[in-house]
Amino acid sequence: MTRIGLQSLTMAATLAAAGCGSGSSLSGPSGNEAYSFGTPTVGASGTVAVTIVDNSGNTINLTQTSTVLSINPDGSFVTLTEEPAGSVIVVDGTTWSTPPTTHTLNHFDQELSYFYTSATTGLVVNCAYDPHGLGPDGPLQVGQTWTLTFTAGCGTSTPITYTQTGSIVDVESVTVPAGTYMALKLQSTVTWTATDGGSRTETITNWRATNGLGSVKQEIAYAYGAPLPTTGYPVSRVIVLQ
Repeated sequence: MTRIGLQSLTMAATLAAAGCGSGSSLSGPSGNEAYSFGTPTVGASGTVAVTIVDNSGNTINLTQTSTVLSINPDGSFVTLTEEPAGSVIVVDGTTWSTPPTTHTLNHFDQELSYFYTSATTGLVVNCAYDPHGLGPDGPLQVGQTWTLTFTAGCGTSTPITYTQTGSIVDVESVTVPAGTYMALKLQSTVTWTATDGGSRTETITNWRATNGLGSVKQEIAYAYGAPLPTTGYPVSRVIVLQ
């Protein structure tokens, strides 16, 4: 989905896009190996390449690095996501770069909140999820399914309600610039209604390394119902760990 301010960018390494919890259902067959993921280490860092194709067929290439800043007593953790200094990308009047963003995630890597400083106003923008962002609760296993409804909003804006349904379909080998990993393959669909009343759908395939590294690759497709956005918008996004 087009997350608030490009949101967690469905970051690899320390951020794994998945999520489930209050108001969600979870199931999975017995007999499959279950994978648990521990709390990351302070200072751990990962860089991803993000390739976006917009509605005009333009290709936008971004580089983003996420670093773990701190671990909270309850097991949640704080990360900082940054792009290289000075790498502001504007295509046909749409700015695709995002400011440094600080995220808080729980021990299942489900995002709880984030904040950034607006380049336009200079003010800090605080955003939050209820109960949390995308993805299934762990431990994870092939055959597991989940359904999640959550809200996301920034500042005093009216929160938007999102619904995600997904399943873990396989464990397979995936090769990215950072190396070759055995990974759980998660497939999900996210739907919501934008503030202009247009329907939105995001289809996500996410490969999450079984060694606990996090998401190493994601492929995302976007579909839009009328009215369409008035500025450039993504039709696909691929994110790979470098």
